[in-house]
Amino acid sequence: MPAPVVKVELSINLGNLDDTAFRLDDPIKGELDNTIYELGGPRLFDITDRLLSASTTRGKSQALDRIDAGTIDIQLDNSDRLFDPLYEAGFYYGQLIPGREVRVSCNGYPVVYGFIDDLDIMYQPSNRSVVSIQSSDALSNLTINNLPAVTTATELSGARVTRILDLPEVAWPSDRRSIDTGDSLLSDIAITEGTQTVAYLQLVATSEAGEVFISKDGKFVFKERNSAPGAIDVVFTDEASVPGFTVIPFANLEVVYGSEQLYNRIVLTNNKVVPDEAIAEDTDSQILYGPRSYSATGLLNESADDLQYLADFLLARFKEPQYRFQSLSVILDVLSESQQNKVLDLEIGDIVNVRFTPSGIPPVIEQYSKVIGISHDWSNNQKTVNLSLERLDFTLFILDDVLFGILDDDRLSF
Repeated sequence: MPAPVVKVELSINLGNLDDTAFRLDDPIKGELDNTIYELGGPRLFDITDRLLSASTTRGKSQALDRIDAGTIDIQLDNSDRLFDPLYEAGFYYGQLIPGREVRVSCNGYPVVYGFIDDLDIMYQPSNRSVVSIQSSDALSNLTINNLPAVTTATELSGARVTRILDLPEVAWPSDRRSIDTGDSLLSDIAITEGTQTVAYLQLVATSEAGEVFISKDGKFVFKERNSAPGAIDVVFTDEASVPGFTVIPFANLEVVYGSEQLYNRIVLTNNKVVPDEAIAEDTDSQILYGPRSYSATGLLNESADDLQYLADFLLARFKEPQYRFQSLSVILDVLSESQQNKVLDLEIGDIVNVRFTPSGIPPVIEQYSKVIGISHDWSNNQKTVNLSLERLDFTLFILDDVLFGILDDDRLSF
């Protein structure tokens, strides 16, 4: 099997030391409209030859969690002090500073884009040294950014996200967005100055029962709750073949069954001057499993009916314990290149099929799951991809779809 082709790049600005930068009056590097020697500024340098290990995380591990900033932790060989910020003779001197971009890819597929937070150096015997660079994706920049006072309008959740990203204090590039329209109408309650940007955007997502996150190629993504799933052509399984699917063998599969995601009383309130309250509960579930409550306050939903629909929706999803595939891991090194690329192409929100026969004893257990988290653990010996999964009991009804177009299957959303 071919080894996965890992690439780690660091964005730095070498100024006049950059041999590939445009130079005025130079007969070669000063030629206008050339595509090799471009105007100066930060650009990406390949540092993969120094890579010892890398780990990345994006997404979440539980369905009702909010998605926080993705992280990157890379370990580099620093035995010649190349990545020592105090080593003036080093190529990267003066460049290893917070905010520099780090990009990780594999087989040409983006894995995560981030920005340096911290740099730690470890010195070892025999003049060996390892530098650890910790980075996080662009959501972390919004975490430390507070909003001004904002006058809003009664509008759909997607329009509210766009309103926030368009603010001069946020100024998120328009070409690095993927924003759904949204299904929930949000109230026109003004945003108070000092409100944390990410916290507010996550509140929009909670009110929508959708998601906000940074994609693996660095775009800000808002997914509405009824966002249509992509093509389902990947199955993670212990079987040799499954008709109609690209088979990916898993290395580990974690199954959970219990009360971790069990809620039989839902209480929601919105942020209006006189808040509306929505309660949904299932007494049969409470008698059988004991009362288990989930509550959320200060939601942005304009309509009391919409708030009630959301409470009913959450109750229907979580009132019973679930036997579910919580996570699985795949070792890229044992896969063909086409299989590797199928795994690397997955994004948060994609739908996959998971099948296995417990301990080899039939029958086969099969579940369709949504990818809610993706992490990577890479060393010179092995490249592992880990997926966090959410069981699909409810999703958007799609007319004529062989899976999501089945009538009377209790899958209609709101």
